[in-house]
Amino acid sequence: MNMKRNLMRSSAPALLALLCAACGSNPPQDSVVPLATEPAGGGYLGSSPVYANLISERGGSWAFTTVAGSESDFEKGYPVRLNDLSPAFDTRVAECMPQVYPEGHRCSPTHPFRDKDSGMLDKIINGSIAVGTAGKVTNIKQTYETAFNEADFNRAVDEALVNTGLDVNRRQLIALVEQYDSAVSEARLELSELTMQMSETRNRADRVELEVQPTMSGLTEYYQDDIDFTQLVDLSVADGVEKPAVSLEKNTILPCDARRCAAKAESAMASLQREVHAQKEWLVEMTEPNTRLYNVHCENVSYGNYLINTECPTQVVASAESPTKLPISVTILSRDFGQLYPKFDLVDDHLRITIEERSVTFSNLTAEYLTLTAETLYYNSKTHNTELPIDLPPGISVVKDMREFASQETDIESGYRQMTPDKAAGTSFQFGFAVRYRLASQPEEQTLHDLQTYNVGCVIDNTLRPGSCRPTRVADANEPHPNQTEASRVGPM
Repeated sequence: MNMKRNLMRSSAPALLALLCAACGSNPPQDSVVPLATEPAGGGYLGSSPVYANLISERGGSWAFTTVAGSESDFEKGYPVRLNDLSPAFDTRVAECMPQVYPEGHRCSPTHPFRDKDSGMLDKIINGSIAVGTAGKVTNIKQTYETAFNEADFNRAVDEALVNTGLDVNRRQLIALVEQYDSAVSEARLELSELTMQMSETRNRADRVELEVQPTMSGLTEYYQDDIDFTQLVDLSVADGVEKPAVSLEKNTILPCDARRCAAKAESAMASLQREVHAQKEWLVEMTEPNTRLYNVHCENVSYGNYLINTECPTQVVASAESPTKLPISVTILSRDFGQLYPKFDLVDDHLRITIEERSVTFSNLTAEYLTLTAETLYYNSKTHNTELPIDLPPGISVVKDMREFASQETDIESGYRQMTPDKAAGTSFQFGFAVRYRLASQPEEQTLHDLQTYNVGCVIDNTLRPGSCRPTRVADANEPHPNQTEASRVGPM
C-alpha cells in the first residue's frame, strides 16, 4: 500500500506538469499525418483522372451516382478515383475534439470509412479534471483519434461497382474518355491544316479575272464610256454544301450518370467521328476544284453620275486559269451634269474669249501688251466677280480653268440632276461672261461681254458630242452686239 502511494506520489509531479502544459497551451488541433495505403484498384488505368461519386443509397447499399472529370464536381458523397479505385477524399489520421462535424468530415463519428480511437490525453489519464498551476480545478476536454479504414472503403467500392455496372464497364469507360480527348486533339490539328489549305486554294481561286460583257440600253446618248462594269458586280463563293458543324471541346462526355456513362461515351465518340469525317470531306471538296461557283450580285442604284438598272446572272462558274465572261444588261435611267457651260466665243479687235470644255482661253489679238483687270461670270441670277490681273504679251493666249472664275453659288446653279433628254429639252439657262481690259498704249479700260439664253438639252448634246446641236438662232459673227459698239460675238455652237 505504501509502495503504491509512493509510486503515485513520485509520479504525480510529472503528471501534473504534463497536465498543466496542456492547460496552458491552445486547444488541440487536427494533426495531419499521412496514411500510406496501396490503391485499391491494383493499377492505374488511363492518363487523365476520372472520378465517381460514392453514395450510400436507401437501404444501406453503396452505388456510384455520377462520373466526372474532377472531384470538385460532387456536392456530397465520397469521390473515388476510378482509374485505380482509390479514395479521392482525405484519408489522413486526425486528432479530433468533440464537436459537431459534417458527416463527410474525417472527425465525424458517423463517417463510414473512419475508425475512432482514444486520444492522446485519454491515454495519459482517464479523466476530465486536472489541477492547474494555481491549484484551481480545470476541465480537460476529451479528444479522440480517427484513421482511414481501407477495408470498409474497398468493400463499399466493390459493392458500388457491381450495383452501377462499372465492374464490367470501368475499363471501357476510361478508355473511351481517353480516346475521345485524343480524337479531339487530332481532329483539331487535322482540320486546322485542311482549313489552311482551303484558304490558300480559295485565295488563288478568288483571284478571278472578270470579262464583263455589257449590253447598254436606256439613255445611251448620255453614256460616255466611263463606267467600270466590274465595279457593278459583286461575287461571293457559292459552296453548294453547307459547312458541317463539329464540336471540338474536350471532356464533353463528363459529367454523366454512372449507370449510363459508358453508353454516353460510345455515342459521343461515334458522333464525333461522324462530324469530323463530314467536315474533312467538306474541306477537301472545297480545296480540290480548279473552278468555283460564285453567286453574282449587281449594283442597281447608281454609278458616278449615272442612275442605272443592272441585270446579271445569279451565278457564274469561274476559273483562275482564264478570264470569266459575265454578260450583264445595263439600263441608263438618267444622268447628273455638273458645271454645265455652253461653248462660248466672244471677240473684238483686241481680245478673244473662248469657253469650251470647262476652260476659258484669253487671246491677245494685238501687237502690244494687253492686261485683263477683272472678270465677271453670269449664270442665271448668280454672278461672281474676279479681280485678276492677267498680262497677255502680243499674240499670246492663256488658258484658265473655269473654276478659277466660279463660286459655290454658280457651281450649284450650273448643276442639273437626274436629267433625261425630255427634261433637258424643256429647260434653259442664262449664261454670260464679261472682261475688263486695257492696252499698253491706251490707259482707258474697255469691256468685252455677252449674255445669252441657252437650252440645256442642246448644251448637253454639244458637251457629249461637240457640234451635234445648233441653237435655233445663231448670230452672225460680224453682227454687232446691241449693247456694244466695238465688240462682236460668235454665238454658241
